[in-house]
Amino acid sequence: MAWRPTEFLVQGELDNKMLGKVTGWMEFAGIKGKVTFDLKGNFHRDIRGSKIRFKGGASGDEPDAEGYMEGFSSHQTGEVGDITAGLPPADYVSYPYIEWYGDQNGRVVLELEIEQIEVIGKPIPACESYPISREQQNRNMVEFLGGLAKEMNIPAENAVCIGSITPIKAENQNQKASKTPGMKLLTEEIRKQLPPLYSQDSLGGKAVAYVKFFTPDSNWTWWAIEGSPVTNNDGEEIDFHFFGFVEGHVKELGYFMLSELTSVRGPMGLPIERDLYWQPRTLEEIDPELFADAK
Repeated sequence: MAWRPTEFLVQGELDNKMLGKVTGWMEFAGIKGKVTFDLKGNFHRDIRGSKIRFKGGASGDEPDAEGYMEGFSSHQTGEVGDITAGLPPADYVSYPYIEWYGDQNGRVVLELEIEQIEVIGKPIPACESYPISREQQNRNMVEFLGGLAKEMNIPAENAVCIGSITPIKAENQNQKASKTPGMKLLTEEIRKQLPPLYSQDSLGGKAVAYVKFFTPDSNWTWWAIEGSPVTNNDGEEIDFHFFGFVEGHVKELGYFMLSELTSVRGPMGLPIERDLYWQPRTLEEIDPELFADAK
């Protein structure tokens, strides 16, 4: 759904000391020199009015970096999306998340760990600021999807929900979208919350879904209620096995693998995403009609 160059990030700084404006720079493997920023908007309330410094895990020499970062502009202008260090008050997510909608490259997202980011200066007190408008962020997303659909000759009315998970034909597929790595679908927080397989067998509609995955360019959705690692003979984790409620061509309970979720692309070539706003709820709350008689 976006450029996600987290694995190629070396380091960077972004500054929101002048409200309404975010400036700074980043270094990426595969790009010579610094990528500079001049964006409109503000950080989230946890860091608004301050500067952030962050480090990635990449070095200057990454085998896949040059190919993936090809076409990434060295000067980014546009609109700030969600930029937060994940600190209280957590208006969005509880970990560092850096997003912008660039005039040159569309939506770009970096997801970091808390130890990778440093807040410099004192943010404006949260009580003196309003949360980032979700309505405005939704408009940013709609504009992004609409622009992507136009590039791929997909009717605008089909840009958000096309109703199929079948990949689009090669001649219409956005090549950058097709090789975009997906977001981190299984975090340590979710691992701790998610009960092991078979632990909610007897609960029926009372079983709780702890995580929701969805295709942003289709109508497929997965709600996981249980999950366990898949290991090899040496005890090393090689995959993760979920069980839950799946809504696609039909609605059904079933098993699905993390590897499947990370490899699937929707009709516009966009990867599956995790619902960052999801709060655990029962299956009968998700679909009251389907699970009305479930015990």
